[in-house]
Amino acid sequence: MTITASVILSSLIYACVCFSLQSNEQDQPEHSSDSAGLAAVTGEDKDGMNDGSNQQPRPLLQRPDASKNWVLDLELSDDFDSPNVDAIRWIADMRPWGERSWTPDNVVQKDGKLLIRATHERHRRRGTEYFYKLGILQSQKKVTYGYFEARIKGCSRFPGLCPAFWLYSNGYDRNPNYPEVAYCEIDIVEMLQGLYEPALERETKPNRIDCNLHCRLLDGNGNERWIRPNDSPQVCKHFWNAPWDPREDFHVYGCENTPEKITWYIDGIEVASQKNRYWHLPMSVTLTMELRPPFIDWVGVDGRVPVEIATTAEGFPTEMVVDYVRCWSLAD
Repeated sequence: MTITASVILSSLIYACVCFSLQSNEQDQPEHSSDSAGLAAVTGEDKDGMNDGSNQQPRPLLQRPDASKNWVLDLELSDDFDSPNVDAIRWIADMRPWGERSWTPDNVVQKDGKLLIRATHERHRRRGTEYFYKLGILQSQKKVTYGYFEARIKGCSRFPGLCPAFWLYSNGYDRNPNYPEVAYCEIDIVEMLQGLYEPALERETKPNRIDCNLHCRLLDGNGNERWIRPNDSPQVCKHFWNAPWDPREDFHVYGCENTPEKITWYIDGIEVASQKNRYWHLPMSVTLTMELRPPFIDWVGVDGRVPVEIATTAEGFPTEMVVDYVRCWSLAD
């Protein structure tokens, strides 16, 4: 990928305007949308995954580590150029989970893009009425360490939906070197959440990009305890205020997970890092559309319930658009 003046300009914009990621955004300026140098920075071309060339795409990094020899994992990478979801790589037919009414009808490949949709469809399941159906795509293969990247454009509806690119374990697999870890989740990006931020005393705006961590730990008696952003912000909570609106164009969201450290990147620029204490289990690479307030309310530790009074068809159907997903491992 050619480095142009646009890349340099865009990098300076990031570094000078908002290259900071804090757990308190009170001192951060409000940013308007600015997509200067977008095509150059975010890799408008797909870099030849399926172009017949022998050149393998590399992670989009403004400052790549020359000592790392990344090898593309084809089982976890896709340019979505075929007319249908590749069932060898992906699962689109996931069992609904609470208000997450996932349906394969809301996962579509079209014009070289993956569309993960949200639709307004009133339906009943197990005695509870729900109002929206959503899409999910999850990898068949599980992975723990590596570099994970996707080029995504957020959905048009805000607030109420969260397009996300993330890794999570199944709750059963274990790592004998970390026996206390029962579940782990790395949110490479959660966008458009519009959640209430106590430090701001208001809901966050569309340019807020969340890069959080979640896990469950076992005590000596086998009881599980959640470690999450709100109760353990120093370990789990990371965010970045973009100088653009993620609904307006594509951006590249990446994350490197190593046994020692987790590092997040947006458009090839590092925006956060965290010591890797617990995130050592096999995880699925996942793309989802999920509901957020006002369409749901939080109940209990991990519960969400639909809010009928907030139900509306306005802004639906809507979709997150994914240009590609790519995952790499380090060569032995």
